Amino acid sequence: MRRDHLNFLRRWKNDPIRVPLMIRGARQVGKSWLVSTFGQEFEHFINLNFEKDKRVHALFPEHVDIPKMLEALQAYTQTPIIPGKTLLFLDEIQECPNALKYLRYLKEERQDLHVIAAGSLLEFTLEKLGIAVGRIDYLFLYPLSFMEFLDAQHREDLREAIVSQKVDAASHGVILDYLKNYMWLGGMPAVVDTWIKHKDSALCQRVQDRIIGNYEDDFQKYAKKHQIETVGKVFRSIGKQLGKKFQYTNVDNDMKTYPIKQGLHLLIKAGVAHPCFHTSGHVYPLNAEINEKKFKVFFFDIGIAHRLLGLDLAEWVTSSFEIEYLGESAEQLVAQEFIAYANPSKPCEIYYWNNESKSGNAEVDFIAVKNKAIVPVEVKSGVKGGMKSLRLFLETHPKSKYGVKISEAPFSKHGNLEEIPLYGLAGWKN
Repeated sequence: MRRDHLNFLRRWKNDPIRVPLMIRGARQVGKSWLVSTFGQEFEHFINLNFEKDKRVHALFPEHVDIPKMLEALQAYTQTPIIPGKTLLFLDEIQECPNALKYLRYLKEERQDLHVIAAGSLLEFTLEKLGIAVGRIDYLFLYPLSFMEFLDAQHREDLREAIVSQKVDAASHGVILDYLKNYMWLGGMPAVVDTWIKHKDSALCQRVQDRIIGNYEDDFQKYAKKHQIETVGKVFRSIGKQLGKKFQYTNVDNDMKTYPIKQGLHLLIKAGVAHPCFHTSGHVYPLNAEINEKKFKVFFFDIGIAHRLLGLDLAEWVTSSFEIEYLGESAEQLVAQEFIAYANPSKPCEIYYWNNESKSGNAEVDFIAVKNKAIVPVEVKSGVKGGMKSLRLFLETHPKSKYGVKISEAPFSKHGNLEEIPLYGLAGWKN
């Protein structure tokens, strides 16, 4: 499966002021696969896995000596380390904190080398050690986007039509069929790979169950013993609160707020959950006017979310593709797509708008930025339908000149309203 971020890595490779790169992201989103694929573009590729091979820890002693480390590494791997021709990959680097320290000095002493690091639950290790700004670049990796899902099934033609916003009526129906599969499969590489090879839904769900089990096992790695049960409850509660303002009481009405808040914070750091904060939407950047007490929470992967919610696959595949039926799943998809197409060099932030008053409650599902313009985005059922909240936003936010409606309708424009299909965010973002 080709990942779009291979192009990011190629640009990094040729960057004249390149520094070591660290790939960050949740477990099993394809970090190691991405770098291994990229490594094939070098004459020599050294792949150190600190979790599988404990002996390599000895190559990174407490006292940092870059020339000595490289000499020992070359002898250990029997692979030449040549600037421009060798890629050094430090995988599962969180298992060797000393190796993280070495990254700081590789930038200063051997900027001519290509060095990439990756690992699981890196956020927790980085928080403890810290890395100076400017010494490391980052690439944030997420599950496959819908565009990558189409690529994996050799439907680059459909992707090209979406990106160019030239989708005919026949292709529109075909794309919706692919999207329906994507929404229950999700974008986890192992699940998509199983679907492509076997086209067996039962096998795919077994893979999803294994991934869920792995994530639950990880709770013990970053949560304290007394927090594990709470983290599990929050993990299971996120899917039930999709598209709604997150309520701590809905996790466990008998539990105090603070431990639930801490549990959610841990899941966000682990890359499992993504907060969507309320913003006033008046100024750019949007995080300048957020209300941290009002937020929604989305899962890192729509397929895993559906599996946790006990999706009835038989009902799903036989029902018509309507947002009205999809419910909050449509918002989960849109959130995931916004994240997938964001700037990969920094963590993605997503926002929504809400106006609570005595006369009623208005809410716009997402507030996005395109070309530094603030744009309200509504996910709506049906081709037609009321857009009161979006129109209220435009009336009260004169700097926002138009809004976006996402539905199962094709691409179109009507005055200050731009309509894009549920699969079309890649076309709009570009």
